[in-house]
Amino acid sequence: MKFLLFILFASPAIADTVYQSAVHEAKWQIEESPLLCILQHEITDYGQIMFHRESGEPLQLSITTQDHPASQSTAELVITNTPWQNEAISQKLMTLPVTYGQREFTVEGITASKALSALQQGQFVQLKYASQSSTQPLSVILSNVQFLPAMRDFQACSDKMHPDSFNDLQQFSVYFESEKAILDNSASQRMKRLADYLKVDDSITRIIIESHTDSFGRRELNTELSEQRAQVVKTFLIEQAEVDEAIIETHSYRDNKPIASNKTPEGRAKNRRTELRLIR
Repeated sequence: MKFLLFILFASPAIADTVYQSAVHEAKWQIEESPLLCILQHEITDYGQIMFHRESGEPLQLSITTQDHPASQSTAELVITNTPWQNEAISQKLMTLPVTYGQREFTVEGITASKALSALQQGQFVQLKYASQSSTQPLSVILSNVQFLPAMRDFQACSDKMHPDSFNDLQQFSVYFESEKAILDNSASQRMKRLADYLKVDDSITRIIIESHTDSFGRRELNTELSEQRAQVVKTFLIEQAEVDEAIIETHSYRDNKPIASNKTPEGRAKNRRTELRLIR
């Protein structure tokens, strides 16, 4: 619902154009998975408000519109008391740099958390900026009506979220003892961490396995050893993570791609590795 507020937000001469859901329309909805929690709200004639948190990543607040792009270089995010609270308080959270025509306004981390907390405490969160669609300043008000029940579900989703993110495990390595193609306890624990993640992320379309050895030993033996290491990792993914074999791609490089010097024990230990790359 769009309306003009001549008293609360501006003087009668330059009233803000305000977008806010009417009480009977206000509704916050939750979407949840082990890797993503979303708390969202639609504002009629304006667009979408979304708090979202991915596993391992900071909380984000996104305010998106199609019909009201920005016309100036800054926007302000503020916390205000509601009209029915006793004291009129306005606290600026952040000045956002924006570009001409920008349609999405995003903050994250502490700022997003403060906005979420303000709604939880019964206050409004307001985005103010100059829009191409209006000659007056534009204000978008995030209503706290029907917010608390959805907020509780959002918090519960966040508490149950998987500890790792795609960015954490997109590039992943395990290491082997000299002349062996067996996952020791350390490597098994690392692979279990990856397997647990793959069980909840169904967006992975391909897994590339690249296996390496150090330069110790005969070439033909290292060729076989490298291939065995790739196969051990592949088998673990199929059996423990229930990964479809069709999406796994293996490559064996022997000692052709060292990441450290083979002249020291420490360097050779780093080179005896199998690297995994997850692709969405």
